[in-house]
Amino acid sequence: MSSTLMDEDPLFTSLCSSKTVQADDSGFFYNFFTSVEENFPSKTWLKDYYARLPNDKEKLRVLYTDPAICDTVLGTLEHVKPVFRQKDAKFSLHKREEAHELMRQGKLQQALIVASQAVLRAPKKNENMTVDHGLSLAFAFWIRGEIFIEMLDGALALKDFQLSAKYGVPASQNPKYYLRLAKCYKLLGDEKKLQVTLNVFRNLNGGDSFEEQKLMDELKDLEARLLSKGKDKFLKEQTFKKPVIVGKPSEKLPGASDFLDITDSNDKRTGKFVVAKKNIPAGETLHVEKAFAARLYPRNFGSHCSVCFARLTAAVGCLDCAGLAFCSVECRDIACDTFHKYECQYLNLMIGSGMSILCFITMRIILEGKTPAGAITRAKGLLDKLCAHSDIRDPEDYFQRALMATFLLRILQKAGFFGRRLTEASEPTEQELEVGAVMLQLLQALQFNAHDIYGTKLSGKHRFDDSKVQSLGVGIYQTAAMFNHECYPAITRYFQGTDIILTSIRPLKPGDIASENYGPQFSKLGLKERQRLLRSRYWFKCECKPCVEDWPLDKNLTNYARLKCPTDHCSHYIKYPKDLNRPVKCSMCKKTVCLKANAELLKKCEMLYKEGAMFMDAQKIPEAIEKFKIGLNLFYKVALPPHRDTHIAQESLRTCYADNGNTYVM
Repeated sequence: MSSTLMDEDPLFTSLCSSKTVQADDSGFFYNFFTSVEENFPSKTWLKDYYARLPNDKEKLRVLYTDPAICDTVLGTLEHVKPVFRQKDAKFSLHKREEAHELMRQGKLQQALIVASQAVLRAPKKNENMTVDHGLSLAFAFWIRGEIFIEMLDGALALKDFQLSAKYGVPASQNPKYYLRLAKCYKLLGDEKKLQVTLNVFRNLNGGDSFEEQKLMDELKDLEARLLSKGKDKFLKEQTFKKPVIVGKPSEKLPGASDFLDITDSNDKRTGKFVVAKKNIPAGETLHVEKAFAARLYPRNFGSHCSVCFARLTAAVGCLDCAGLAFCSVECRDIACDTFHKYECQYLNLMIGSGMSILCFITMRIILEGKTPAGAITRAKGLLDKLCAHSDIRDPEDYFQRALMATFLLRILQKAGFFGRRLTEASEPTEQELEVGAVMLQLLQALQFNAHDIYGTKLSGKHRFDDSKVQSLGVGIYQTAAMFNHECYPAITRYFQGTDIILTSIRPLKPGDIASENYGPQFSKLGLKERQRLLRSRYWFKCECKPCVEDWPLDKNLTNYARLKCPTDHCSHYIKYPKDLNRPVKCSMCKKTVCLKANAELLKKCEMLYKEGAMFMDAQKIPEAIEKFKIGLNLFYKVALPPHRDTHIAQESLRTCYADNGNTYVM
């Protein structure tokens, strides 16, 4: 529950907002902005003129046409040129040799990392004939395939050898190729293909009995290693148990359960939000949604797939740059057929600008429209569902976003998104200006409607004790954006790839807000600082119950919860008494009641939470979830938060659900 209010800390709000445009202060965009700012006609130009322009298109157009600033804007945009991480055959060769030595030493995980670097930096066939006769990429896949065989991973080895053949290693008359395929099929347990491959090997081997016997010995060795190790401990591709929403699909909320409904507060600031339509117990999957658009943080470009966010084991790169990595040829082709074919040669320029992840997502939304007209339609369909608070946006902040839009638009021009242009000048056509205006709208709306996509890094022997949450990137979700914030959320989120899953962690009654949490929870951050962050980051004053009642922090939480009046049809809750044997008077129904029975049920909840924690400690996750669900559903029948053990149980339940999401063994 929230409302807007006059900003009490405008400087902090300005800093928070600025970070959603330029995240890295060392980037060159800051200098671009200040150089334009120095040419403003007057100190009040932004407020008296710019802020009064009628729409985003005109607010963008003026940057190209106003005599006072256009020379600086256009002059800077003329310097936009390709800056990207290029392929390097010599570097790839060096990494290949390093990987071979590490494999020889038995350091297979290190060898795999280095071999993947060789793959990502290798130019495609015939691009550089002075090194490896133009076969750097093929040879890089070959050495990585060898490593996967040593790691007993036949599936990934097979893919790499097939890619090696695709990019130039002779295959059809090459006995060494079929020798390696035989090892792959042995590891996969595919006896039929193994026999076919062995026959081809024998035919190509020219009857060399020594080589054939050597291969048979190696196959026996692989079989023995598989038997001795059982299930190997190396990283595997993730497999998810896909959650199913409770009830039926909602007709109003795509991806959501019909246990939910959308309501309108008739408040311009609060807008529409999601509420419970039916009674919802704790532990129900309420919403599953694919990302409308998602983007990795640049720091994760080398560790996760830029399309599906899978952890990279056998990375595949763009054939033209070394900037992005993908988990498969399929994901690479998706990227290179849509967004990446335009951003490819400008990726390092964008990173160097210091622009925020929201700017990257803005580009992704536009480029996935495939054409200028498609981009406009796609973006407007999203913007119709998102708030942007344009009417209360500070003029300087507005101008900063407009200037970023000119930079992004110039990249689109140079990259050929608009096709063949009649001029190389930066001034946009009307269609280009319309795309730029849509980007300006996105740069405003995404500030309040993006979700941080995360995963859990697992290390050591225990799934929970040594785990750490890792931010992977940011996603935009049309339906999930409609869930309001509370500092004591009713639902939790986790991610499978870029899909978002929302699950209840406390019971909801019809009409209750199905609330998410945008960052600070009541138990981790005090009221004043929590309100300051929410107001400055999301531009609203939170009026949820923990804020109104000023609930205590973790260190001050107790188990003395308010207990429900046992009188039939009375909905009042009474402060936990000092003496449970002594009757108390309910201020609502006016009856004298004994709270001992409900206090005993509260103790039962606490015992269920302890049992859930024991199952977590034993890494029995389904059993832990069940105990937490039973305890939480019982708690809300007899008591009200805040309650220390209940809050811990809800956080534990969230952790258990997240284990079915993005997890990575380190």
